[in-house]
Amino acid sequence: MTISDFANYPTGNLCNADPSVRALSSALKPLIKGKSIAGPARTARITPGQNAAIHRAVHSCEPGEVLVVESGGSDRYGPFGDLLAECSKKKGLVGAVLDCTFRDQKDVAALGFQVFGRGFHPEATAKTDPGEIDIPVSVGRVAIHPGDIIVGDDDGIVVIPKDKAADVMASVKHVAAKEESIRARIQAGETTYDIFNIGQSQ
Repeated sequence: MTISDFANYPTGNLCNADPSVRALSSALKPLIKGKSIAGPARTARITPGQNAAIHRAVHSCEPGEVLVVESGGSDRYGPFGDLLAECSKKKGLVGAVLDCTFRDQKDVAALGFQVFGRGFHPEATAKTDPGEIDIPVSVGRVAIHPGDIIVGDDDGIVVIPKDKAADVMASVKHVAAKEESIRARIQAGETTYDIFNIGQSQ
């Protein structure tokens, strides 16, 4: 198993696989539709209007990681833009999850770098507050620790505790296989009412 394998499964399947899998707020939307990401979290915490910690996190990141930034759900400022996206991609980050707005959406999308955030805002940021990196953060109302597995797709973002990764992977394979058997039964003429025994549960 590699962590990138999680991107092969819908986030809904991952949520069904294990109760330890947590979904972030639906307010965080993907910039690029149809592009899934998966990787360990490289965390940062910034004050709204500042972005030094993002630069520090990108500088120290490892290939395959996902940048995860706590910023209190800010709907102002653009602490992440095209230059940081280009640097992130060059360093090998597979995407970013920002609990705030960001800017340069057209250029970031053109780079093919996936960002989840709370929308877009052009206001400039400063670098006078160093912020914090590699610490537990709260993003989209979910606690995330460095190294936890982040998976994002068109439906949203989930976090898998790093010590549960192997269990979740084993479980999600069963979830996916079960869904395929259900699809076959639907194609054969059954309805979900029958398959899930809805009448018996009432």
